[in-house]
Amino acid sequence: AEAGVRLARANRVPDLNVGPAIRRLEATNDMAAVFTVTIPIPVFNNGRAAIAQATAQRTQADAQRRVTALDIEQAITDAQAQAANAATTARAASGPALAAAQEAARIARIGYREGKFGQLELLDAERTLAETRVAAIDALANYQNARAQVERLTAPAPNGGNQ
Repeated sequence: AEAGVRLARANRVPDLNVGPAIRRLEATNDMAAVFTVTIPIPVFNNGRAAIAQATAQRTQADAQRRVTALDIEQAITDAQAQAANAATTARAASGPALAAAQEAARIARIGYREGKFGQLELLDAERTLAETRVAAIDALANYQNARAQVERLTAPAPNGGNQ
């Protein structure tokens, strides 16, 4: 965009054309060498419109760059918040909830062996433990995905010249 503005300003100054030419004179059928100098006079087009258009394009490019920077900052902030939420969920799912489900399943197994609990109670405790483990695994996967997203957004651009 900046180069477009410079080009529009450069095109505002008319080009001076100088050069030799050969002409045939009709009356005498002779050949003559002619030296020409052409200087365009910008009466109706002094280049203001081209400069204004190039300046508007530069302004648009600057605005687009700022919008993109804000979008990237917002995406990074969102990804960091998502990673923090996923970390909290993963800690909760892998911590006390999983430990309680494991303990409940252990007690149900012991109680079933000793005949204090029925098979339905044992199966319910085992199902709860399996669901809690799946939830913990899902929470950890979501956390790792969120961390990867943050790293993708904040990683420096690869240097194309070192391949």
